Amino acid sequence: MHGEIIAIGDELVSGKVLNTTANFAANKLFAAGCQVTRITSIGDDPDDIEECLLAAIKRSEYVIITGGLGPTTDDITNEVTAKALGRPLVLNEMIIEKIRRAKQRFVNPVFLREKLAWLPEGAEVLNPEGRAAGYLLVHQDTPLFFLPGVPGELEDHMIQRVIPRLSKFISKKIYIRQQTFKVFGLSETEINALFEKLESSRDGLSIGYYPNFPEVNVTATVKGLNPEKVTEIFHMACNTIKQLLDKHVVAVNEETLEEIVGRLLLEKGGVLSLAESCTGGLVSQRVTGIPGSSGWFERGVITYSNKSKVDLLGVSRETLSLYGAVSSQTAVEMADGVKRSAGTGYSLAITGIAGPSGGTTQKPVGTVYIALSTPERTVAEQFRFAGTRHMIQTLAAETALDLLRLYLSYGHPSYQAKSSLHF
Repeated sequence: MHGEIIAIGDELVSGKVLNTTANFAANKLFAAGCQVTRITSIGDDPDDIEECLLAAIKRSEYVIITGGLGPTTDDITNEVTAKALGRPLVLNEMIIEKIRRAKQRFVNPVFLREKLAWLPEGAEVLNPEGRAAGYLLVHQDTPLFFLPGVPGELEDHMIQRVIPRLSKFISKKIYIRQQTFKVFGLSETEINALFEKLESSRDGLSIGYYPNFPEVNVTATVKGLNPEKVTEIFHMACNTIKQLLDKHVVAVNEETLEEIVGRLLLEKGGVLSLAESCTGGLVSQRVTGIPGSSGWFERGVITYSNKSKVDLLGVSRETLSLYGAVSSQTAVEMADGVKRSAGTGYSLAITGIAGPSGGTTQKPVGTVYIALSTPERTVAEQFRFAGTRHMIQTLAAETALDLLRLYLSYGHPSYQAKSSLHF
């Protein structure tokens, strides 16, 4: 079953608001076996809305329309739909009664205008208790779902009301299995080259490549009418993908690299501390964003200046004088210093030149040293990252966490032969 999503609102086409609602809706529809062939964003223009709606009805088996159901003058979806489909607006008794009751309780009247109760003829209200009720309208045998554009309200409608109703219109159920592999250290082109034979050898299997800097998301999808066959092909494909990508898979599906690192530390009874210079606390931010990270993360120290490296981490002035702040020697002393002061078994230290200025012939912009300290030893590696300041910082943070993941998983980091990575 194929359909499309129409997102309405000037805020979407002006770039003021990111269209996350369409993304959420498409994800849920796909998981339910409903293909989305188009996602269109249009402004609050009556002619554009009418043209887009009529075209969608002709070519699609279902349509999801979001936005424009509110109480303000720029919310015109109901009026335009009524005109375009020849369905006059009719007062919905359930909604108008709710509005009248609420007005008696002195609730903010801006959300209680009776405009909300006038819906195109034939509309089935999806949630009469909601602020923007949402409704289903079947026109020329095509189900049209009109949903509020507010993310929280739309998400509730999609899960609780749209998907269950839409399933009644599906003649043949398509079974779908999907898994996303988050990959770091390989480019999209390199990954694609690994999978050429795999993609052509499995019926119903498709592989998508979606850059999500600094990672590449590889999504394996299997569709079919036979659930047993779909599951069989899915498991075979996932196992093959894992083997081909090997240690470059840093997480799967909704998991993140920092979550994986945290779980591995908990399994080993380890605690982490961080010393950051050029990343300015970026790794600490990612780590502390994980619920429960206090169980495996002790502290993060930002030592941006040479003085702070000496005062807070015990880096020797001689090391800084001889080798500079951006050096393997300094990185090692940073990692050892924060581990010693924090009393942790593991630490990471990052020092480098994020740019856009500050580079030299010997140490150009993008030169970063990352040290990993474990209960056994402390090692540092040099990396040469390319890109903007933000990209270099992001790559440095990701690489540091990945070095720890590799050590915790395999007993050693595996970047030894890649000291000049350009991800």
